[in-house]
Amino acid sequence: MAFRFKQFSVNDKNSTLKVGTDAVLLGAWAGSGTPENILDIGTGCGLLSLMLAQRFKEAKVTGIDIHEGSVRDASENFAASAWAKRLRAIHLSLQEFSEGRLNEYDLIISNPPFFNNALLPSAAERKLARHSGKLSYHDLALHVNRLMKPRGSFALILPYENKEEFRQIAEQTGFYLQREMIIFPVKGKKANRYLSEWGTFAAEPMMEELSIRNKDHAYSREYIELTKEFYLAH
Repeated sequence: MAFRFKQFSVNDKNSTLKVGTDAVLLGAWAGSGTPENILDIGTGCGLLSLMLAQRFKEAKVTGIDIHEGSVRDASENFAASAWAKRLRAIHLSLQEFSEGRLNEYDLIISNPPFFNNALLPSAAERKLARHSGKLSYHDLALHVNRLMKPRGSFALILPYENKEEFRQIAEQTGFYLQREMIIFPVKGKKANRYLSEWGTFAAEPMMEELSIRNKDHAYSREYIELTKEFYLAH
């Protein structure tokens, strides 16, 4: 299955842009309205930042990452895109980046580490980039709360089994759930991912479900509809 952005193809084997379903889901789903400033925490190769630059035509998007190689890849991908003037990648941790900043972002997104209760990955670089010991859910929520504007939003994707753990931490940090989407890899199977969007004001959360594939393993109508702006073909 080929994938592209409008005016920026990501189909050749030499591209540094690695396309994963989790990032595609979050990038296509997160946010609404007309955010002016967006922060992508753990930007990696810059996929989420590029998707949001495409969706929100006036937004300035900053991607941060603790892995220098990823920031280098993201910078190259940003420079090759149609939105280069609105994108930047910075080699800093969230903790370092938040120093001296307050209430700057309308929308903050993250595809955070998935290793809260798992064995450490073997590769040192993967450990640095993804192990949650470098950025706990508590630290993530705390610093996002500091960086987000009072009426801003924070969206992330998690393994479904981590949903309640993060919900407790988010609520303790002053967040209220605004909307959520439960993701099923195949219709009829158990949920495996959880999308959620949070704000600092109380609201009646909007609940949704989405199956990526039908029982025949073809992409579902709702997945195609959500991601149609980014895929050449399903």
